[in-house]
Amino acid sequence: MDRKLFEEKRGAALLRKTAESQLANAPLKKPPARPPEELLHELQVHQIELEMQNEELQRAYTALEESRDRYVDLYEFAPVGYLTLTSEGLISEINLTGVALLGSERKKLINRRFARFVAPECSDRWHRHFLHTLQHGEKQSCEIALMRADGTVFQATLDCLYTLAGTSPLVRIALADVTERKMAEDQIHKLAFYDALTQQPNRLLLNDRLIQSMAASKRSGLYDALLFLDFDNFKPLNDKFGHDVGDLLLIEGVRRINLCIREMDTLARFGGDEFVVVLCELGENKEEAATQAHIVAEKIRAALAETYVLKIHQPGEPDTIIQHNCTVSIGVMLFINHQASTADIIKWADIAMYQAKEAGGDRVAFYGEPP
Repeated sequence: MDRKLFEEKRGAALLRKTAESQLANAPLKKPPARPPEELLHELQVHQIELEMQNEELQRAYTALEESRDRYVDLYEFAPVGYLTLTSEGLISEINLTGVALLGSERKKLINRRFARFVAPECSDRWHRHFLHTLQHGEKQSCEIALMRADGTVFQATLDCLYTLAGTSPLVRIALADVTERKMAEDQIHKLAFYDALTQQPNRLLLNDRLIQSMAASKRSGLYDALLFLDFDNFKPLNDKFGHDVGDLLLIEGVRRINLCIREMDTLARFGGDEFVVVLCELGENKEEAATQAHIVAEKIRAALAETYVLKIHQPGEPDTIIQHNCTVSIGVMLFINHQASTADIIKWADIAMYQAKEAGGDRVAFYGEPP
């Protein structure tokens, strides 16, 4: 039996025993004689009072039950999942929304480690977050990827709060699925920083990547290069077959360029049929860096000069195959550290590109002295 309850019962028994002892030792007092009608009336009044008190208790009990039912409904069917973890990370309590989010049954979740539902790539982050919540005793929030019982993954926010149940530390969590929000944010980011046709970085992201490249060059002491590309024979294709066919050529051109550069390098669409490539970490010596940049530029030029075979598909009609030859003019600008602004680097590479184009196209030109 609970010690507190035991002490309460013991105290009540002692109080009753004391009262009975006092009553036994008190002189007997004969109550005054009262008419039976008066006694009956008093008993009836007491009966009505007891009935009224009973009705009031019934109303209070009903209200309490209704309040409890509302709480249960609000808890179980809340728009977010609620769960409680022990200090060992075991699920001790979870509402129906949380059960649905984790894609399992409540009986299969109780006393199971919550970490089992954390996607592997977020495991370390969750572990650090959980320990931080236990140690600091204040509300902590994080976003991680969770994995349902069937293996599907969703993005979730976890608002964690440290609390005590007696002397046992617990972590109460509000869990929300934010997959759609994250997808929307990613889409907004993509629209803001990537070209819709080629899925390559646009001018805005190019400028950011170029700034990063300059900062990395400052740390490493290595030269980088910017290649400015412009297709030589693109407009006639657009004029003859339309922009849809021109778009097919640009997409194929992007595929070929990406095969010629490294993952650390950046390919961006500057506009129309103009593209920019940022080559990183080419060498400490300027001549060596120029040689490396020239090798890559020539590789790109040769790849883009190969004949394009473009397939046009129209519903209800047989596919049309178009072959087109389209070369490219490439201007190259070497840079290191922050010796020039991003705008100047792009401008000088653009000038070199026009020099290549004026010399007949299908060639590589460096700004300043050739390699």
